[in-house]
Amino acid sequence: MSATKEQWKYGGGERVWAGTYRNSQNTLHWHSDCEFICVRRGAATVVCDGVTYKPTEGDAMFIDSECLHRINADTPDTLIQTLIFNRKIINDFAGELALTAPVLSNDYGAAQVYAQTLKELTEKGALYSYRADARVRQLMLDVFACEQTENKKVKSKTDEKLRALFAEIYKHYDSYTLDDAARFMGMNPSYLSRFFTARTGMHFMRYVNAVKVEKAVEMLSRGENNVTEVADKCGFGTIRNFNRIFKLLTGYSPSSLPDDYTFTAAATESDDGGINPTLFDCELIECSSVR
Repeated sequence: MSATKEQWKYGGGERVWAGTYRNSQNTLHWHSDCEFICVRRGAATVVCDGVTYKPTEGDAMFIDSECLHRINADTPDTLIQTLIFNRKIINDFAGELALTAPVLSNDYGAAQVYAQTLKELTEKGALYSYRADARVRQLMLDVFACEQTENKKVKSKTDEKLRALFAEIYKHYDSYTLDDAARFMGMNPSYLSRFFTARTGMHFMRYVNAVKVEKAVEMLSRGENNVTEVADKCGFGTIRNFNRIFKLLTGYSPSSLPDDYTFTAAATESDDGGINPTLFDCELIECSSVR
């Protein structure tokens, strides 16, 4: 579950993606694209660069590019409309600017913009990709004109080291400990534990366990090892612990895993593709194109 950059794949010529999630549950990730979300039903917990927000029905948020974030619905029936778009669409007026806070003072007619954009991208009429760009551009013009802004902050060395830590955990998932992470970050373990939770919104061991589950799913899917061997190779210690954590994160026991199952919560970036940080119990109920 390397918290690495999520790469969005648009259709030919498109720079915008639209979709609605029920019970949105995803892991820590970031992307070069921007994300505009609006809670249409229910409530959610959103962590952006270590700060926790609690948007409820009708609230909209703008998550800028390169922002380390995760979005978790607080109730299973929560619906979140999402627009993902290339930041180049807004760079001419927002290139060096950032919003002071990601939660917006109103939704700027997001429901109508979402519906029209989804329709354009789905029907693919004349100049549809340009029309989708224009709708998103106008939405964000309104946002940046009305919300408080500030100059973009340079990412700190600590933030950059934290991102490197995610890759380090992914390489040594089977035996990586809090002490290992503390040495890598140059912090004492207790401080690193608090820092990690504050910046990511999750406990260190939960993160490591998700990486282990990803590798376990890969091994089980290949059929090269039995459940006991997989538990040992992935560093779970006991089969009981393996079964408990595996079901918690995937919804399945190791022995009942479907043949075509992919644990997308723990995917890592590759040179020719990207990741999908969405967890198993999140449902994409409509979208403009397959991710």
